[in-house]
Amino acid sequence: MTIHATALATAIPSAKLQPVAVVDWVAFTVKLKNASHGGYLKRKYEDIGVSHAKPLDASLGSAAHAFRIVLQHPDKHRVIQDLLTDLERTYGLSETPTLEALEVAVDFWPTSNDFGAAADLTKRLMMELAPPVLNNPRLVDDTPPTYLPAGANIDTNRTLYIGNDTDNLMWRVYWKRTDETFIGDDGKRIPKPLPESKWRARAEVRLQGDALGLLGLTTPMDLAGFSFQRLYSLGYFKFCHHATGSGVVASNPFALYAAQQLGVDQNAPACMLGKFGRKDSRGRSLKVSRNLLTDVELSEAARSALRGLSRRF
Repeated sequence: MTIHATALATAIPSAKLQPVAVVDWVAFTVKLKNASHGGYLKRKYEDIGVSHAKPLDASLGSAAHAFRIVLQHPDKHRVIQDLLTDLERTYGLSETPTLEALEVAVDFWPTSNDFGAAADLTKRLMMELAPPVLNNPRLVDDTPPTYLPAGANIDTNRTLYIGNDTDNLMWRVYWKRTDETFIGDDGKRIPKPLPESKWRARAEVRLQGDALGLLGLTTPMDLAGFSFQRLYSLGYFKFCHHATGSGVVASNPFALYAAQQLGVDQNAPACMLGKFGRKDSRGRSLKVSRNLLTDVELSEAARSALRGLSRRF
């Protein structure tokens, strides 16, 4: 389903939302006193969600002491705690495990049985996601990426990326119709189709490096009692639409020229509009571009979902 951005100048009618936030996956490094093999660890713990155990210091016999563990869909911190407890009991831990990466998603489930509603919600999320870091927005599928906004169509069969794999923060927005699991030592993902009843619109952020340190998350155990609402407070799940009745506002003529050269107009996605108009009339920096207004419904739905995740996790 493809709709050009200009067709979305009028706000999409709001669907009733059922927002649910989840920890999609968590990755951490463990160092064992007694060596093991990645494949064996994966098989041993895959029933609780371990989808990848990458050896970091493998010897000629492929045994290793250090592993990068990826745990999919932990619904409670207890899952992480039980895994670490069993690793300590079975192999011994020579160091405190290190949290490497974390992905948190907010799923917007349509309340009706109209599966097209999830596609409409996905388009709305793609148009309105306005994170604080607006690096390299692009639409990606199996073809070469389309960099926004020039020539770009908002396409629910593609994935909106903001940020890069090596960045501390990276966002994705997509129509979730498959689930993925890590396989093999190369960590490749294979999508598994979901039944239509589980299709939903998803916005997610992946944190690593300094983004975790900012939140005081250095070990997997730091996630116990963590307030996921902090991700909302930092603007990671903020949604905005264009400020009605104006063209693109830029801080100076050079910025306005750059916007025109890039093809950014009032119908562009928020992740492009938000790059301009970041200063007020006195030259002071603004948290949100003057081109944008907060979509209270979506933003508050995301905050409510993150609050619920804090209670459950």
